[in-house]
Amino acid sequence: MKKLWIFLGLVAVIAGPAAAGVLYEIEVTDHGQSAPKSESIQVAVEGGNLKIGIASGGRGKQGEMIFRGDRHEMIVIDHDGKSYHVMDKEALGQIAGQVKSAMSQMQGALENVPEEQRAMIERMMKQRMPKEAAPIKRPRSEIRKTSERDTKNGYPCVRYEVLRGGTKIRELWVTDWDNIEGGADVVDAFEDMADFFREMLDAIPDFGQGGRAGGNNVFEHMKELGGFPVVTKDFNDDGSLESETVLRSAKRRTIDPDAFEPPSGYKRQEMFGGR
Repeated sequence: MKKLWIFLGLVAVIAGPAAAGVLYEIEVTDHGQSAPKSESIQVAVEGGNLKIGIASGGRGKQGEMIFRGDRHEMIVIDHDGKSYHVMDKEALGQIAGQVKSAMSQMQGALENVPEEQRAMIERMMKQRMPKEAAPIKRPRSEIRKTSERDTKNGYPCVRYEVLRGGTKIRELWVTDWDNIEGGADVVDAFEDMADFFREMLDAIPDFGQGGRAGGNNVFEHMKELGGFPVVTKDFNDDGSLESETVLRSAKRRTIDPDAFEPPSGYKRQEMFGGR
């Protein structure tokens, strides 16, 4: 799931209202395997809607993610299971309610409790909380624009670094919006999607945050980039390369409106065990 949010953050910036659809080809390479595996991912964009293929990472699970800007919802499709999940404003509100309720229970339980018993009660309350309601402290990171410039896959780029606790966790080669096909119209849609993910992470603090060092929230600095990351590299704690994504092509295409809906016959599943 982590790689989905990492990849999603990288391609979200190319979504935007355009007169015609745009089809992007992005190569995703997983360096976490003994033999790095590369996959080609398609991103279809039209208006405020986009569909993104999900890299399997060599695990065989095939899926897609659809962001409906017009309905302010996200649809995650599982082709193996012929099913899909929908995350919308109602679901986010209900999950946020679970968080608030769970925290209220914990605070009430800790009132007037001797200090030596507090740790035991905290453990008990956390076990009773839904996983999505368990509060975590997301680590902060900072982004730095360097003076280094280079051409990456034909695009003039500037290098950025993302650091957490003084350690580089990501490197991005960013080109101006105008250099990308369909990129001139991306800002409003990108901000809409970024806002959606902020709402999601506020409601579910650890959603998509799995992995090392508390996870990688790729939306923390998207607005600071001022362009599209043509090449992005993510690093492990030891400095080794974890994954890499590269924009290979961008072309105008007419996209079938049904491409932004779940396939016919697929069954909707509840996101977190029911609403």
